[in-house]
Amino acid sequence: MARQPERRESVSLGILDSLKSAGFWSAIGAVVGVIGTLVGVVLFLTVEPLRDFAVSILIIGLVLLFLAIVLSPRAIAIFMAGRQGRYGTNLAIMTAAFFIIVILINFLLFRNPTRVDVTATRVFSLSQQTVNILGDLDAPVRANAFFVPTNNDTEFLRQQAEDMLNEFTRRSGNFTYRFVDPELNRSTAERFNVTDYPVIVFENLTTDTLEDVFTMTEQDFVTALLVVTGVDQKKIYLLTGHQEAGITRDPLTLQTDLEGFDLALNGMQRDNYAVLPLNLRQDPKIPEDAAALVIPGPKSDLSEDEENAITEYLVNGGGVVFLLDPDTPESFRRVLANWGLLLAPNPVADLISNVAGEATTPMAQRSNGQFASGAITDIPIANRINVVFFADATAVQPLLPPEEIPPFMTYSPLVLTTPASWLETDEEEVKYDADKDIRGQFHLMGVMETGSSLSGQIVAQDKTARLVVFGDSDFARNKFFFQSDNSNLFLNTVNWLAGDYNLIDIRPRIVVYRELVLNQRERDFIKWSSWFFPPSLMLILGAIVWWRRR
Repeated sequence: MARQPERRESVSLGILDSLKSAGFWSAIGAVVGVIGTLVGVVLFLTVEPLRDFAVSILIIGLVLLFLAIVLSPRAIAIFMAGRQGRYGTNLAIMTAAFFIIVILINFLLFRNPTRVDVTATRVFSLSQQTVNILGDLDAPVRANAFFVPTNNDTEFLRQQAEDMLNEFTRRSGNFTYRFVDPELNRSTAERFNVTDYPVIVFENLTTDTLEDVFTMTEQDFVTALLVVTGVDQKKIYLLTGHQEAGITRDPLTLQTDLEGFDLALNGMQRDNYAVLPLNLRQDPKIPEDAAALVIPGPKSDLSEDEENAITEYLVNGGGVVFLLDPDTPESFRRVLANWGLLLAPNPVADLISNVAGEATTPMAQRSNGQFASGAITDIPIANRINVVFFADATAVQPLLPPEEIPPFMTYSPLVLTTPASWLETDEEEVKYDADKDIRGQFHLMGVMETGSSLSGQIVAQDKTARLVVFGDSDFARNKFFFQSDNSNLFLNTVNWLAGDYNLIDIRPRIVVYRELVLNQRERDFIKWSSWFFPPSLMLILGAIVWWRRR
């Protein structure tokens, strides 16, 4: 019984001796210093808002390490020479080497223009159209991004804009950008007439032309580039007065009708076109400044004066996009026939390539060889199109057999069905009837380039009339415009008719909002497991290693 007080007294004396020992405090300082140094470095490199705090921890850790060495250099030297010291030194060297390698890899990747976009929607990859425009940029352009750096609400927009602008600079030596704080640099903001921000002002440094952009999307940046570099804003006219698809956006709610043409109109405007309505009943003449005429799904007939106006426009070398349906009025069919084209009266059914098993919604896929492009035709509209579909489409074809088409006419089918297709005569029961239906590979989109009409109206010298006919108007309406490559096919057609061949390509993708929806239990699990699972795993692994080596 007397030994217990003696043991307690010896333990107490041992603790007191340790507390009085410089080596003890040196060891404590070294351990805390190493931990503080590592924590400070990690926080500084990974958590930007805590960088000031990380620097403080780093300084404290280094000071403790210095004091540990000063207090007991002999103990530190013995420890470093021992087995644990060698293990610790090796670990420190390997850790430092790992971070150095990671930093070098990041530096090399940053300097290398090659990028790998692993997002599901490829939102960080510039479209080929944007790459082409930046490659052709021959004037110095600067983007002045006005953001308040202390505003956390706009931090995401700022990062999005900086990522996009950085990609632009990598593609063109004539493009630069800078960020400006409009609250600290009032004089700069006033010079660019900036009162609302965030905003990016694109500036042509040669002509001082300016264009404001408030939405941080690739397409809006491209449009601003086209504007400030002085690309002429061509005029596209939309025919009205025959129940065509048109503008349906409500000015108060901003809602659009699925059958409207709003998204197609916005797409043409983003390509730097001035899109104007045209009612030939009021003035039966198509303006001379028309780069192209678009006829989106008419439901009622043209008057004789309107027919003559369209014919006169084509005789003068104009270009028209016909978006037609199986129930297209007879007057539009007469216009097509005068220029060597025929529109079938029945919808096309495709048994092999269609949408969701709906045979009367044919789908064209490049993998099926349903696009006539490249070596087959010189028209580049569909060269990079992969998949499009048409709802209740009909067929387009030349009015004359191939051997009878005159030499001044060139017909090019661009989008075709598969050979397992037919013209359906009974829409109530869609199936092939050999007695009534006509089987064949049909054209869903055809282009006629001609120097004269079949009635003998000769096109103006050194010009060519161009007619692009789609057997469907639904693919370009609001409900299907952004499905597959429908929008690109329509906009490429307008680009080709307007002579803007550099714009013919796949456009920037719309950024899809992707949301992870969690309940409270799932949210808590992710939060707490991310905090405690990694340290717990390291402690378990450390305990296992210690147990095996003890």
